[in-house]
Amino acid sequence: MRPHIEFIHVNDVPWQPWPFGSTDACTRTLSCDPDTGATTLFVSLPAGWAAPEGFFTADVEFYIMQGELVSNGYRLARHTYGFLPAGVVYGRLQASSPVTLLWFTHGESRFTLSATDAPGARRRGLIHAMDSSAVPWSNTITPGFPPGAMRKSLRIDPDTGAGTWLLGVLPQWREPRVEIHPVAEEAFIILGEMVTDRGVMVAGCYFWRPPHIPHGPFATETGALILFRTDGHLHTFYRWPEPSGSSSGSPGY
Repeated sequence: MRPHIEFIHVNDVPWQPWPFGSTDACTRTLSCDPDTGATTLFVSLPAGWAAPEGFFTADVEFYIMQGELVSNGYRLARHTYGFLPAGVVYGRLQASSPVTLLWFTHGESRFTLSATDAPGARRRGLIHAMDSSAVPWSNTITPGFPPGAMRKSLRIDPDTGAGTWLLGVLPQWREPRVEIHPVAEEAFIILGEMVTDRGVMVAGCYFWRPPHIPHGPFATETGALILFRTDGHLHTFYRWPEPSGSSSGSPGY
């Protein structure tokens, strides 16, 4: 299992070369599973960077933070999300401007040059380019979750229930309770800030939290936009900080 990371800022992680596509791409490794090879990376691409057509040997997700990529006529601008199933061919990529993005692999991922999908590849699961800014906000799905927060579901795995979504919270939002989840959870602050029991998370901060780790309370003065991922169906068990409080379980946000 990945080590518990609570929390780091991308600027505190050293750059390394990223061996995909043309040269001069670099990455900061935010977390890595030593057993499966699954990783979460913060990637920087210079203008003009390009990668050929082909597929990856493990599922890959990405979220563009800044800049723009072009692929087979698709314009992948800021806040674009994509999911590339293992073995599914993805078109040639090119950076029309400097790009930073989050890159998630579901296992050890190698790139293979190809114009055709690998046998058995799940093309139906491909999300080529989802403009998350155009996805409508919806209510959070936790009964009793504090008002002032909404979510944008980007992807739910039909087999495992693993999810990727955006959580947006208004200024002066508060969650006075402690949370516990039975699944691993990771998050990256895209905009704003969040005050936690571990300190203040600002834009660029990241955590990876194993199951059953208590966390909270939470608050924000400015509001925040946060990208979340879990490795299974998210449920939230609440616990009040006071000794007299009780715990209850409900589906996660």
